[in-house]
Amino acid sequence: MKFTIALFGLLFLVAPVLAADSAPRPVPKKYFKMVQAERLVYPPRMLNDGVSSGSARVVMHVDAEGKLVDWLFVSYSHRPFADEVERVIKKSTFEPEQIDGKAVGTVVDIAFNFEVNGVLLVQRFGVDTPNYDFLRRVEYQACSMKKIDRIPTPISIVNPAYPKEWAEQGITGKVAVDFYIDETGKVRLPATVQSSHPLLSAIAVEAVNKWQFTPPTRKGQPVLVHAKQVFEFR
Repeated sequence: MKFTIALFGLLFLVAPVLAADSAPRPVPKKYFKMVQAERLVYPPRMLNDGVSSGSARVVMHVDAEGKLVDWLFVSYSHRPFADEVERVIKKSTFEPEQIDGKAVGTVVDIAFNFEVNGVLLVQRFGVDTPNYDFLRRVEYQACSMKKIDRIPTPISIVNPAYPKEWAEQGITGKVAVDFYIDETGKVRLPATVQSSHPLLSAIAVEAVNKWQFTPPTRKGQPVLVHAKQVFEFR
């Protein structure tokens, strides 16, 4: 029995800011780490049903103190695999990303793959251009905007709090925020995938986290949808 964990697509929610005239010695970057308190167990129900492989992909938000703040399954081949992953991550500990010696909140995208026998192929894809068809058979998966009935209607939109003095200081540019809209219309796991400045990233993510939409649907049924919003500050 084999399983692997594919770790990819680290997204930074907050990054430290250094004064322009400071010149600290470079500090080695430390990457996000998940320490499993318990091993994953192949779900007995899947064995009894003759299922020899499966997968569950989860997006997690871990704050700067290493606390698991939120998590969301964006795909799984069978629900028992997701249940097993959820059991393990709830009991796991996390070491947050560190930049220049300072811990930062992180949104991380992890695929857990299970297989009873044989060689396991681990599929990798970027969070900004996710491949929702990487499994031959899926019981649940997030939809792209192209596959839902209509674009969700904003119910509540909060603009980023962009101080005038930032513009005067030349803190301008674009920020792209990746997020999910769940079956109730709530925004989940917003994180920057592109940013001109960490301060802009922080206010963009904070604003998107407060947004609310009408529930997205596909063929009339509520679904989870992947979305992206680009902000331009000038």
